[in-house]
Amino acid sequence: MTGETTSVSVIQSNASAKGHIAGRDINSTIINNAPPRAAGIVEQLLEKLDAELQGDQKTQNTIHKLQRYYSNKAHDGINGLEAKLIHVGRETAYADAIEMKEMFAKLLEQWSLYASAQQIFVYLLARAERHFNDLILPQIASLDEAGVNRMVNELIVDDLSPKLHPAMGRIL
Repeated sequence: MTGETTSVSVIQSNASAKGHIAGRDINSTIINNAPPRAAGIVEQLLEKLDAELQGDQKTQNTIHKLQRYYSNKAHDGINGLEAKLIHVGRETAYADAIEMKEMFAKLLEQWSLYASAQQIFVYLLARAERHFNDLILPQIASLDEAGVNRMVNELIVDDLSPKLHPAMGRIL
């Protein structure tokens, strides 16, 4: 067969396959239509809150878990913000602290009309409490004031602020 050229012709007009039929390369782009990953709890609650806001769906009840944060219980035996600040030598922070506490109380009062907002506050308050009790409180004795402030800002303020609904404003 030296010197001979053989030509092969294939007709594919009636061919069928469960994929591409090609004589050479196929370049294609695969589009993933998989649903996005499940949103986190706060994102889900923010979506519910948006629906409640649009439908003006208000509630008359305060959920039990949120009522826990309204009570004035002192785990350390020191009652009141001012007394706590005096106890730790930070009485000069009282004016700012009481202003922030009042701003948060007003925000909580305003948004407690919406069931999803209540759930968001419960989640964020519980998370802040857990971060404080588990991560900050055990180190307070070994930190100076700036170190405590840094930890509070990183683990509570900066962590939780972006999770608020834009309409709630930024109080932290």
